[in-house]
Amino acid sequence: MNAPFSETPHCQASQTKTKVVILIAEGVSLTTISTTLEPFQQANKLLGWEKFNLTLVSITEKNPVTSAGVPVPCQTSSIEVFNHQKVRLRPDLAILCCGQTIAAGDTALLHDFLRNLTRFSVPVFALGASSALAATAGLIKNRRCAAHWKTIGPLREKFPSIDFINVLFDVDGPTTSCAGELASFDLILGFIEKICGPRLSGEVCNHFIASGRRSGSSVQMLGGDAIICEDERFRKALDIMMANIETPLSVDELAQRLGFSSRQIERIFSRNGFEPPNRYYQKLRLNRARELIEQTKMPIAEIALACGYENQSHFGRSYKKVFGRSPKAVRDLTRPQFALSDQHF
Repeated sequence: MNAPFSETPHCQASQTKTKVVILIAEGVSLTTISTTLEPFQQANKLLGWEKFNLTLVSITEKNPVTSAGVPVPCQTSSIEVFNHQKVRLRPDLAILCCGQTIAAGDTALLHDFLRNLTRFSVPVFALGASSALAATAGLIKNRRCAAHWKTIGPLREKFPSIDFINVLFDVDGPTTSCAGELASFDLILGFIEKICGPRLSGEVCNHFIASGRRSGSSVQMLGGDAIICEDERFRKALDIMMANIETPLSVDELAQRLGFSSRQIERIFSRNGFEPPNRYYQKLRLNRARELIEQTKMPIAEIALACGYENQSHFGRSYKKVFGRSPKAVRDLTRPQFALSDQHF
């Protein structure tokens, strides 16, 4: 049996609870929720008392359902948190956990909740899709916002004035944006360390058999190929390709930037088991197009241009050849109910 945890002087000196409200919206990832809740609960268990008082909040009185179809029972609604008669519910920290879409009827309530967070100067952690919501609502002042790598492309197209960055999380005054999923664990662990010191955060980390806490500036992987391929030359080529989707480079231009010949670049791709660089590059651009079609309401013609296709007919043929359906057919199948990236506050 583990010996009881001895609190740090900082935790002992402050026996007040830290009130944390976690707003959970329909369609949020179950991973994001669990990696947010579990570190707090384990910290409380190690301390032997409820240092972190957690309240799960829904936008309306209806309990939200995660993207995995699991309902999340919430203790109160967003309206009640800032009810003048219930000052005790006012949080020390608000954590936003939202899915990719928000029902049209919930947007006004969500807007009121965000406005109250600003009004009462409540620090905010915006996780996953919530980071775009926080940025468009004006909670992020420096116009830098961490986002999941899969959504960075569509978000940059939709909000060109905001710099969506490929890191785990980014602190901007009272608001911290986070990529969500497992990055939420690193963010919450850092918060626990700030409140109760590194020993407690280390014990929490050990409980979850995590190798350590990653810093917010740690870069997310750009895709599976970057993970499985250890060739640094390929990774650099991939990085350049991803940064030049709208104005694609020729293989000669790519080789010049990398300091190799075109033939050398082709051999690097071939030896690592990938298609020729020009064909690989085209699929990257088409994958970006698919993200924009499925996650935004951008017109198909604008998506074609954003992905380096000046001729929309050529774009349509190329897209259908790879994905088996035309861009319009995919848009009709995946048209979002009301995407976060389409909201304006």
